[in-house]
This record gives sequence, structure tokens and C-alpha cells, in this order.
Amino acid sequence: MISIILSIISGLFSAAGKLFEFLYAQQLVDAGKTTQQLQDLKGQIDAAQQAIAVREIQRLADERNGLPKHDEFDRDN
Repeated sequence: MISIILSIISGLFSAAGKLFEFLYAQQLVDAGKTTQQLQDLKGQIDAAQQAIAVREIQRLADERNGLPKHDEFDRDN
């Protein structure tokens, strides 16, 4: 009788251990996805900053060369 109870308790602890392993692995997967999304966003921010810098350099070059201001991204106030 005691061996059956111990066997059941052992099975429950084993199942609980497997459940915790699964949850931990799932948490690691979620953390990996979040890290990848963060890296993607940083890449997009870097690309946008580079585009702004290039546009500003071109605007300054146009001003120095006396060309009319034309920037389709510039907003009229």
C-alpha cells in the first residue's frame, strides 16, 4: 500500500517536473522572439536615421549650389 502511494507521489513529482521544464523552455522561446523583435526594431531605427542624414546632406548640398528647395518629405507649415 505504501509503495503504491509512493509510486503515485513520484509520478506526480515527475509530471510536475516535466511541466516546469516545458514552461521554462517556452519562456526561453518567448525571450528569444522578443530579442529578435528588438533587434529588428533597432535595425529599422538605424535605417531611418541614415535616411534622414543622407537627406539632410543632400539638402545642404542643394543650398550651397543654389538649387531650389524640393523635398517631397518636407511638410508645409
